Amino acid sequence: MRVNLEARAAAAEQRRAQTRERLLTAAEAVIAEKGLASVSIEDFVRAAGVSRGTFYNYFPATADLVGALTQRVAVDLDALLDAVVRQRRDPATLLACSLHTVLAAHVADPVRGWVALQLAGSRNPRVASFEALFARLYREGMRLGQFRPIEMTSALTLAFGAMRMIQRDLVAGEASEVHTTQVIALILTAFGVPYDEAEKISRAEAVAARGG
Repeated sequence: MRVNLEARAAAAEQRRAQTRERLLTAAEAVIAEKGLASVSIEDFVRAAGVSRGTFYNYFPATADLVGALTQRVAVDLDALLDAVVRQRRDPATLLACSLHTVLAAHVADPVRGWVALQLAGSRNPRVASFEALFARLYREGMRLGQFRPIEMTSALTLAFGAMRMIQRDLVAGEASEVHTTQVIALILTAFGVPYDEAEKISRAEAVAARGG
């Protein structure tokens, strides 16, 4: 009897996890299509094929759903950037590598790219791990004399603002590979890397991020 009860509990937990994932996947598709500001719970319910009661069992409010989606994006980014963190290269190259890696992933999965873009423009907290990596690389770049000694918030605003724009253009199919390479080169240049060197770094990391 105990074995049966444990098996039932495990099966119920698995079904619950599957339903939650279905809700999140459906929500991603809806947000990518309509934009975060224009969607409603009814849109999520319809796309997932569940009742409103089921939705509320998992996400009592839309903010809870958005928070879960943000966490989903964060987990994906952590996995992508984990390999970047382990590399032994200079801060400018690692920064370019991380930026190109994120952009390439969003081009490969446009739905996820649109969702990440929508979340970045919301009031929901930004992905802390990505900002922490950026700050660590920037401080190391300043220590080595690669980057200008500027206030970290200013550096974050410049980099992530430019990234949001290029991400929007890429997932909309409105930016070329050359455009992406030049924007990231310009970010490095603003931080103190000579443009010729920055462009060379950005071009090489763009090719690597695309699997070339």
